[in-house]
Amino acid sequence: MNPPTIYRIDKNALKLKNLNSDQIILKILNEFQVGIVQEDLNIFKIENIEYSLYTFNTDEIESEWKSFFPKTLSGTNNFSQQTIALILFIKSEFDIYAVIGGNSYKIILPFIDQSFGIDTYSKIIKPAEDSITSIKARGITGNRAGFSEQYRNDFKIIDYIKFGNVPKEINVRLNEKTSKLHFKFLVDKKRPKTQIVVGKGIKIKRDINFNELHRIIKEIVIIRQLVSSDFLSSYVEINDNLYIENELKPKLIDAIYEDIPFIRGIANVRQFHFDFCNPNNIEKFYEADEYKLKEKTENGGHTVFKVVNNKDEIYSEIILHALTKVSPLNKFNFKVFLQGVRITCYKDRKVTISSSFLFHINSEFRIGTSPVFLIDNKWYFLRDTFIKELRTQTVHILKTYKLQDVYLQKWENTINKEGVYNLLYNEVENYIVIDTILVDGIELCDILYYNDSRIYLTHVKKGFSADMRELTNQVLISARRLKECLGSDDKTFLNKVYNAILNKDRSVNNLSQEEFLDLFTQKKIVYTLAFKSEQQADLLVEENIDSYNSNIAKFSLVQCSSEMRINYYDLEIFQIPSH
Repeated sequence: MNPPTIYRIDKNALKLKNLNSDQIILKILNEFQVGIVQEDLNIFKIENIEYSLYTFNTDEIESEWKSFFPKTLSGTNNFSQQTIALILFIKSEFDIYAVIGGNSYKIILPFIDQSFGIDTYSKIIKPAEDSITSIKARGITGNRAGFSEQYRNDFKIIDYIKFGNVPKEINVRLNEKTSKLHFKFLVDKKRPKTQIVVGKGIKIKRDINFNELHRIIKEIVIIRQLVSSDFLSSYVEINDNLYIENELKPKLIDAIYEDIPFIRGIANVRQFHFDFCNPNNIEKFYEADEYKLKEKTENGGHTVFKVVNNKDEIYSEIILHALTKVSPLNKFNFKVFLQGVRITCYKDRKVTISSSFLFHINSEFRIGTSPVFLIDNKWYFLRDTFIKELRTQTVHILKTYKLQDVYLQKWENTINKEGVYNLLYNEVENYIVIDTILVDGIELCDILYYNDSRIYLTHVKKGFSADMRELTNQVLISARRLKECLGSDDKTFLNKVYNAILNKDRSVNNLSQEEFLDLFTQKKIVYTLAFKSEQQADLLVEENIDSYNSNIAKFSLVQCSSEMRINYYDLEIFQIPSH
């Protein structure tokens, strides 16, 4: 039998609010099977911990092997199968835990504490002594929505770069001292260190019996009373569903609703700054050929109301359509309509990803003086220590990796759009404007500039705000695609870029296709992330970091700089002046 995973029931789940422990157990079971009462549970107590066991047969299903064999071979053989499933509820003084068997995970999933394992481990973590075997994490910034990494030898927790990542599951080997202190009954001379897997739950990586499970539960009760370390992640996921529903989600709807005047063209200044991408796969979203925008129908289905080819048009098209459909126009009706909108992405006429409209929005809000982040449909607080660290690292990057060759001109205040600024360089010697030219769904850069030794691929953004996350995503996706292209004999991608520039009637500085390719093979490649402040005073970010409030902009910049230098090309930063 595989070692069991221990989960913790979240008593603050919406359907469990104001229920006692016995009522919670029955509520969870009756969400699955109606009519279960206390007498259906096998209950016994050891010391001050109470165990309640519930077993059931799963529905009889036909094995997938039946469709594998031809009928002439399978004949009248019986392929039906049925398995036993179980849930063991464990009640301590303050908490309810659960151990499952069979396919009963789906029953408890809506009710478990999603951060239980990670949070519990953070209470006993020793970063310089504990070793990671593997880790799964979700990226807050960059183009990696999620990733899994395995480590050789004795890779310490302290060597794990936490910046920009939220750990979701860690396979960790505890140091000998912690192993003996908390799990002495599980170690011996051959295995002096306890290996655990922590994520949504906690699993000991070795076979255990019921008595050992009981001792593990007792130890977890003790550990849960300790203070958590903030080493693993500087982000605190908000799991209070009532708080999310009643306080945080209304802030998102308010921000979109108040953005309507800007979308209509009535207001000149946008107050709502956000990044817009699919939460499940950023690259597939960026590389899609077309996007079908769908609204909910009365029978619960969805129908297409608009097809767009440019991801940047999605948000405004949905808001404008909502204004024609919502009557009377108020926040409640507006919210209900937006909740029913879906975006389906297509590549080569095939569906790649699909998700709810509201899931695509990533932004930063304020609760009092504290920043709150909405990233990939999850809400986070930032720890105070992280905000200070973030400020320091942002200034360091802006000063250390400042653009060496200043080849960009001033951005006059009369220029309102990035596209207008980028086109100033068309037909200027040594410049090629590639803005809005997509090849395989990827924009190589906005402005290409080259001199005798270097070629600069410049991505431009107006404002140092949440939009920076989109800019850094574009930089990373472009760099990855360029590196793949230059690492192979097939230069189709760059050839397509060259031809697309010509088809757009843009200047290529009289370069032949071969000379254009030589720019990338004969010169040092440098990416430039260029932005213009939207502040009236046009203050330099590096000297006035506290005047710029967007933490999303700051950690997007820091993470992008790190990823570029480790995996791709040098990245230099330039704040375009307005005077």
